[in-house]
Amino acid sequence: MSIYYVPSTNLMGRGCLKELAPLVEELGYKKALVVTDKFLNQSGIAGKVLAELDAIKLDYFIFDDVKANPTIENVYAGHDVLKTQACDFIISIGGGSPQDAAKAIGLYATNGGDLRDYEGVGKTKLKSMPIVAVNTTAGTSSEFTINYVITDKEREIKMVMVDKNSLVTISVNDPELMVDKPADLTAATGMDALTHAIEAIVTPGAYAVTDATALAAVEMVFNYLPRAVKT
Repeated sequence: MSIYYVPSTNLMGRGCLKELAPLVEELGYKKALVVTDKFLNQSGIAGKVLAELDAIKLDYFIFDDVKANPTIENVYAGHDVLKTQACDFIISIGGGSPQDAAKAIGLYATNGGDLRDYEGVGKTKLKSMPIVAVNTTAGTSSEFTINYVITDKEREIKMVMVDKNSLVTISVNDPELMVDKPADLTAATGMDALTHAIEAIVTPGAYAVTDATALAAVEMVFNYLPRAVKT
């Protein structure tokens, strides 16, 4: 038996960000914690997403202190802001780090305890607070999977969590959010995507559906990554 976990709603393709606002309105939540990093916030990339939220007059508060490799303390700090600002859902904007931080914050909001206890496979009991995950790189696919990674500085390790309760409510992959990235970052995240695709092909858990998507990903990386890096 194989189980294939994906978010219930996924926007994909050029310009799909424009379709997000009506879906957010349908969710019916009142205030979002926007989880991102300072580069995305200050460069204006996050602003493209926030403009869509402003258009529907959605209340939100920005937590842009996500580190390149989010730590346990980083997650706790985000959760403190979530509580202080009385946010009832999360909108994550970014690549792997903001997405991982947002998923950890969302799970901690509903499960509590010690984040170290989340390490491993399926360690939480309750589903995450709802998350709308807007991806800005082509790398980790954290916005789409049940995996996330948080750094434990005390033990000097990266904790890998695999948990279906971390699955986001809506994922957004609009390539127009990725075109302004530096060429080296585009190359690095593209190779990351290739690595994930190859892992999916060679894993003992692979089957027809995962093979089809992984093989297609490999082909797309070879066909389009060099062009993306040059432009």
